[in-house]
Amino acid sequence: MNTTPLIGTWFLREAYAIAPDGERLYDVYGARPTGVIHYGDDGRMMALITHDGRERLDGDRQAAPESQRAQAYKSSIAYAGAFSLADGWVSHAVDMSTYPNWVGTVLRRAFRFEQGDVVLTTAPQIQDGVETVIKLVWQRQPVQH
Repeated sequence: MNTTPLIGTWFLREAYAIAPDGERLYDVYGARPTGVIHYGDDGRMMALITHDGRERLDGDRQAAPESQRAQAYKSSIAYAGAFSLADGWVSHAVDMSTYPNWVGTVLRRAFRFEQGDVVLTTAPQIQDGVETVIKLVWQRQPVQH
């Protein structure tokens, strides 16, 4: 049984890219994203993030026009797997994801607590050709939009 303060459900407040010099670049999922991440005391986690401003589809998931289905896929990400903690990092061992390339990988996030929120920060990565770090701020209560 895991007793870390990460255990439980967290709601995404903001997510943004940071340049190597520390400059805030842009909101990764829009100004008002929706997201939830859950860490279970069984050592498993799951996350779902959707971008701000998503449009409804015309019809069901299969019958909607292909362009709308592609946009719906592009504007969301979900994954789940086991998690572990070590030296200020949380590792997500992904065993299922809406993005198939993540399955079988480990996503590492530095984590810290700030004023009751948990802040997850990626290792440096290339986003649209630019090296960035992604900072995600999660809070215990759902975000009011």
